[in-house]
Amino acid sequence: MVLELQTEQGRPALSFPHFPTRMQAVIWRNWGMVPPSRIADVMKATEEEIVEAAAGLGLGESQVKDAKWLERGYITIIRANWHLLPYEQLLQLLGWTEEKLAFTLKEDDFLWIKLGSSKPWAEPVIYRPLTPEERAQTAYISEIVSEYGSASQEGAAGSEAAERPFDFLHRYKKETARRSKPERMPELGGIQMDIPWTIVIPDDHPILESMVERFVLRHESAWGAKWRIHVSSASSSPPDPEGAVLEIVIDEGGTVAADETHTISAADRAITIHAGAEPGIMRGLQWLEQQMRKRGAPYVLKGEFRRAPRMQFRYIYSYSAVYGDPLLEPELNPFPDDLLERLSDAGINGVWLQSVLYSLVPWEDAPELSAGWERRLASLRALVERAARFGIGVYLYCNEPRSMPLSFYESQPDWKGHIEDGHASMCTSSPGVLELLRNGVSRLFREVPGLAGMFTITMSENLTNCYSRAPGGLTNCPRCSKRTRSDVVAEVNRVIAEGAHRAQPSARIICWAWGWAYEDIPSIIEQLPENVTVMCNSEEAIPTNVGGVKGEVIDYSISVVGPGEKALRSWRLAQSRGLRTAAKVQFNNTWECSAVPFLPVFQLIEEHLGRLNESGVSGLMLSWTLGGYPSINLEMASEYYWESDSESKAGIEELLAGKFGRRAGKAIAEASDAFSSAFREFPFGINTVYFAPQNYGPANLLYMQPTGYAATMIGCPYDDLPAWRSFYPEAVFAKQFKKLSSGWKKGLHRLERARKNLLPGTEREFDDLMNAASAAYLHFRSTYSQITFVISRNRYLKARRPGTRLEAGRKLMAIAQEEADHAMQLMELLKRDSRIGFEASNHYYYTVQDLIEKRLNCRHITNQLQQAAIEAAADEYSGYGQGAIRKGNKHERIGMGSE
Repeated sequence: MVLELQTEQGRPALSFPHFPTRMQAVIWRNWGMVPPSRIADVMKATEEEIVEAAAGLGLGESQVKDAKWLERGYITIIRANWHLLPYEQLLQLLGWTEEKLAFTLKEDDFLWIKLGSSKPWAEPVIYRPLTPEERAQTAYISEIVSEYGSASQEGAAGSEAAERPFDFLHRYKKETARRSKPERMPELGGIQMDIPWTIVIPDDHPILESMVERFVLRHESAWGAKWRIHVSSASSSPPDPEGAVLEIVIDEGGTVAADETHTISAADRAITIHAGAEPGIMRGLQWLEQQMRKRGAPYVLKGEFRRAPRMQFRYIYSYSAVYGDPLLEPELNPFPDDLLERLSDAGINGVWLQSVLYSLVPWEDAPELSAGWERRLASLRALVERAARFGIGVYLYCNEPRSMPLSFYESQPDWKGHIEDGHASMCTSSPGVLELLRNGVSRLFREVPGLAGMFTITMSENLTNCYSRAPGGLTNCPRCSKRTRSDVVAEVNRVIAEGAHRAQPSARIICWAWGWAYEDIPSIIEQLPENVTVMCNSEEAIPTNVGGVKGEVIDYSISVVGPGEKALRSWRLAQSRGLRTAAKVQFNNTWECSAVPFLPVFQLIEEHLGRLNESGVSGLMLSWTLGGYPSINLEMASEYYWESDSESKAGIEELLAGKFGRRAGKAIAEASDAFSSAFREFPFGINTVYFAPQNYGPANLLYMQPTGYAATMIGCPYDDLPAWRSFYPEAVFAKQFKKLSSGWKKGLHRLERARKNLLPGTEREFDDLMNAASAAYLHFRSTYSQITFVISRNRYLKARRPGTRLEAGRKLMAIAQEEADHAMQLMELLKRDSRIGFEASNHYYYTVQDLIEKRLNCRHITNQLQQAAIEAAADEYSGYGQGAIRKGNKHERIGMGSE
């Protein structure tokens, strides 16, 4: 494979004048991520020269001791060097082949599109000694850096409270704080649980045994009571009849293996959990834990409780999975056990990951594309087996069949379909392609019999079927152009379902309506097979009116609460045919702000869940690649997953009270209410969520001259205000981000008031909440600052009157100072909390160095403006003096003439 992504000739890369030289920018941006020896090789220098140059910039010792950044943060590295290095040096820096870079740019969640679909032209960067002037400028940078400690990624590592990048990978394990029993237990008829109990489980159930062991360990950690596990078999002795016994009963002839329905019979010293499958038992044990946590005491209610899932499946993406080829490197485990356990506790029973069919099953027509398929399948089987221990099924994202280069079709001309950008879709109007797809899916489910299912996308950014992204719904495929778009889309979904159910009848095939044209939906749904689920984006096409500007939601939103009429109509059509329905939602974050693990807008999530329960959907896809963090949001959402006549849902304040204490919970609920009200002011527009700076916040640089670069999709906002604001006028757009950030700040003040009333042992979880909320504020406020900066800059550059230019210059300096402060505040958060700035498919949006670079950037701009103001004042003074002389001469001449 040859790297077919050409440099756009004549489009020079941006310059970064806050660094004296380009080579220093390369060192700065890669320090702490790439070993100094690798940076030296790229720039044809010695390692000693690079270390010395880094020290001159104020960078501390490079702490690169492993390949973590190159394994898990390579997108951050690529983005940092996109305007600095040509392809050849970028490959050398990464240690990659052309083939690997081409694959990553194409398959790693549209990275090529995120980078702007073109590579800026850059000269090779070669090390050279600094000139005296450059050394003086560098000393100035070092002086600024020294104000904030080391600028290295690991600069805060010496602090006890500091975290290094990716430390969150080791924080998934839930810390169970020891709870103390209240002095006076309310008279609620409770069963005491902090005494020794025996759990009796049937033998020959290893998954069940692991579930029970986790329950016992966590119960002891929380309440100090050590329980015994008794495995019942024909040869074992019965437990002590006088002791308290919790008996586990599984109906061996019962329901499907994934069923979570269970019954809990609770009496003094005798509790029975009865279910048809192991996941049901696990959910019963979790219910007991939740009851104790909500009441703040080791007591559970007496009575009989039957619980059945209203939402049959709830699946989510990993907060930290490597997107491109996650199964080829199992050591980069996309779902470690601690994460699976926390997701399970939050009511999740499914996880998903990206897949390409020809990489999972061998393909005779192109065996080179299937290289490593055996290893990937082994990794998938292992993940399926591990996830089952937590009551979780594994789903694959199915975006098939994948397009191929035109050269591929020389041996299979009948398979060539829609042609675009040197590739052609594999035409599904060809019987051979359909059979290839059906057989490939069928083999996959035979090879991994425990696989829970797949969800499909048939209209996508990827070129798959001939209509998948045909402009205007028109395809140049000679066969598919004679068919309707709805026929082709329905057929692809039907064939995938046939292949899966041929091997595994219980496999869940979820047909996602993402991208389906409104007018096509009835026809597609009518043609789908009876054993699939129809899934729609809940908020899709909801009308909006923000700041008096009308629009509608495209894709998904949290600030606009669903479901909307488009989703409801589609679900009604599917339900009328007897098909199951599901909602695609985001309950942690969206591209409205994806750089924080979750947005604590509990009231918006609760409102959405209440409406979904009325819609009749029976499943939830809880996230795209963003939004997979096991958060308070997900814990709250789990209250809505169950049908039960004997218990009511815990409200926001009750849930928070059980977690943080009554008074603290009330304050946190009030803070969340302020956040929710503020977030409704978000100026939603699809261009805004994809292109505006709210995902990069203070890390996005300021530019005194227009860059001419268009903002890219979740890639780089640059200074492209027209793309940021979408259909909003500039003034309205700025006003909405000001209202959003001001309202959010009020919520932060309320949140801080909760700290003094926290239950002992909850401080870490509260800090996690505070960090997420504070970082979100900085992203929103910085977006407002950047909007006003671009508006003021454009006014400054156009100004002809000195007074207007001077006023605009002062405003720009004030904004630059505010942005520098935002960057430093965010840097402190990032040093304390390694989750900040991370998103699975974009890696770290920014680093500690990026945020200090913003400080350098702002200082450089302030210096430019100050110098311009001085020069303008000097010119004005000079002009005033010359004018006075000229005026005096004129009067003098007039006077002489009069005489």
